[in-house]
Amino acid sequence: MQVDSNSFFLQHNRLEVLRQQGVIPADMQLIPTLDESIFIQNAISNVATSGLIGATLAAIAVLLFLGSLRQTLIIVLSIPLATLAAIILMGLFRLSLNVFSLGGLALGVGIVVDNSIVMLETIADGAGITPGRSSFTALNSQQLRQQAIASSQSVESALVASTSTNLVAVLPFLLIGGFIALLFNELILTISFSVAASILIAVTVVPMATSRLLAIRWSSGINRFWLLRQFQSRFLAAIDSYGRLLEWVLSRRLLVVGLTVLLLGGGGWLMLGQIPQEILPRISTGQANLIAQFPPGTTIAESRQVMTQTDRILLEQPETAYVFTTVGGFLFGSNTSENSLRSSTTITLKPGTEVEQYVSQVTRAFRQLNLVDIRLRVNPGQVRGLILNNSPVRGAEVDLILQGNSERALEQAGQQLLQTLEAEAKLTSFRPDADPRQPEIQIRPDRERLPSLGLNIRDVGDTLETAIQGTVPTQIQRGNRLVDVCLELAEAAVQRPAQLADLPLFVANNSPIRLGDVAKIETGQAPGQIQRINQRQVYILAGSLTEGASLGAALQEVNQIVQATSLPPGVSLLPSAAAKSNQQLQASLPILGGLAAFLVFVVMAVQYNSLVDPLVIMFTIPLALVGGIVGLFVTQTAIGATVIVGAVLLVGIVVNNAILMVELANQIRAEVGCDRQTAILKAAPQRLRPILMTTITTVLGMFPLALGLGQGGEFLQPLGVVVFSGLSLATLLTLFIIPCFYLLLHDLTDGKWLLKRKQGFWLGK
Repeated sequence: MQVDSNSFFLQHNRLEVLRQQGVIPADMQLIPTLDESIFIQNAISNVATSGLIGATLAAIAVLLFLGSLRQTLIIVLSIPLATLAAIILMGLFRLSLNVFSLGGLALGVGIVVDNSIVMLETIADGAGITPGRSSFTALNSQQLRQQAIASSQSVESALVASTSTNLVAVLPFLLIGGFIALLFNELILTISFSVAASILIAVTVVPMATSRLLAIRWSSGINRFWLLRQFQSRFLAAIDSYGRLLEWVLSRRLLVVGLTVLLLGGGGWLMLGQIPQEILPRISTGQANLIAQFPPGTTIAESRQVMTQTDRILLEQPETAYVFTTVGGFLFGSNTSENSLRSSTTITLKPGTEVEQYVSQVTRAFRQLNLVDIRLRVNPGQVRGLILNNSPVRGAEVDLILQGNSERALEQAGQQLLQTLEAEAKLTSFRPDADPRQPEIQIRPDRERLPSLGLNIRDVGDTLETAIQGTVPTQIQRGNRLVDVCLELAEAAVQRPAQLADLPLFVANNSPIRLGDVAKIETGQAPGQIQRINQRQVYILAGSLTEGASLGAALQEVNQIVQATSLPPGVSLLPSAAAKSNQQLQASLPILGGLAAFLVFVVMAVQYNSLVDPLVIMFTIPLALVGGIVGLFVTQTAIGATVIVGAVLLVGIVVNNAILMVELANQIRAEVGCDRQTAILKAAPQRLRPILMTTITTVLGMFPLALGLGQGGEFLQPLGVVVFSGLSLATLLTLFIIPCFYLLLHDLTDGKWLLKRKQGFWLGK
């Protein structure tokens, strides 16, 4: 026995009672045909697992860099504290736990430790503790508390600036509204809550815990392990090598900057054109759907025979768990839709099945049936309520809409275009959304004779309803219940259209006349469905992408085919809803990115009371975006709504490293009174450890999401890929390019450009 999961729990107790009463066999199995809770539970579990794995990897990275259990404990402590604070704020804003909000918490794992790492490293360095060189501080408890206060105050400005950039970068999503804001609102808010909590913990909990724990004279001795000692010695040597290499780069800064811009700009532009496009990633729900369309005149018995064959093919597939087929319409919960020309099958797959590969495999098997005028379409299951575009056809990934005044011309043009697409389109498969015209019996009353006999249209309708479907004129009482009395003609009396003409109608004096005397009975054809857009009739073709096809390439292919097809006069092609949604989405990337970058620049300009240093820091953004493009190109991840969210998040995250470097360079220059090149050469190696630690913890926190493992993982995978690759490349380049820009822009604003040019600056001397 198969029932829908919506009524599963309501009917379960009743079925148990029926089993006990012997009404149904005791061995009858109850199988839910549709249980979306399985997908939801798996998706949430996978996202939560990704967050835990990311936190574990971040903790290992921190231990490797710091070589201290106490310092690692301080950093790791900030993760659950920030997460709990974010959950409290989620409750205050009435957000639910779902794939988006949990994804925000998972993404925040790598981000929230950044402020704590910078704060801890600054306090430890001020206390004379340097991993690989010294494990204990010479300060007593009182001195250590004072040092914690002084060190935290010195880095507070940089932390506030970096946190503010993270928050304002996502502000456009909450301001512009629309599809992306509606879809990713909870993700953005959750990340913002985590970031806001991280700065609070970094300036309160971390200094307090550091001043207490670092004062303990006991050591676990973990820093004496061979792996940690080797890492620390190699890292200290790398810091010295980095300082020498940076000095060489700065002496040829214009050449280095020019080559970087040329190579990254040109390469990024070429790769960008080869990245596929989509609106949202396909999400594997563990199910597939079969829709069958039959030609006019097909009986329910014939439809059942075809669906029996399809069920046999489906059950022969090793990936199929079970199927549930509805013939003659659709069934969803307690709602039914009768349609003799439509049938459907819900296919539940075994865990771990590649749905797109399964769909292609089953489609090839169906083609071997050689069914004439019968369309079988198998599509991956979709998450209910997650609408990918504004197409008038639910579930259509590509659509074509023909509009005209003539119904016949529309249908002919639609059939012609459909045949062309079926012959030439390789990336999509199309079907007509409406059923073909069906034969029907048309009864046309004589509107002049009916009133003369005291009859009207309603009398004719009531007679036909009684003859064909039956009516209930009264009820009789049988014990404690009322039983309907159904009045209808014998089935043999209405088997042929000619028999309808003999149906009796009673006039005012109760004398009968025949229906054929006051109405004309003839055969005709009726449209299966009348579709209109803007009060004009349309003909819609709904398409699905083939395995491995991207939306951008499919739309380009369909557009070329349509342009080469001549439509009859009076028939026009409306803009595709899928193409329009994709264009709006792709156009939103520069708008959102530009607005986020502008807000980040404004925040830093206010923070530093300067335009030069914020402009220097802003040069990390194009480096990060090129890194994101490289990641998308290598993994062939399509550009869609999730990628746009990741790119905007990247704008706020990637500037943190440059802020730390420029902030310290300005402090050194103010304290020592040296020139900018000397200041940046001192600041960059000193900030190398916190920069690498924050970057590695962030990218490791994103790594499980970038893999996209498990159900629901496909949705946030593009976001993880963009942040992972963008931040990785941007950090590597920031270590060298930002010091170059720091000197170039300040030389330009200080009026030293012409002087250095005369001294051989263009040659790198």
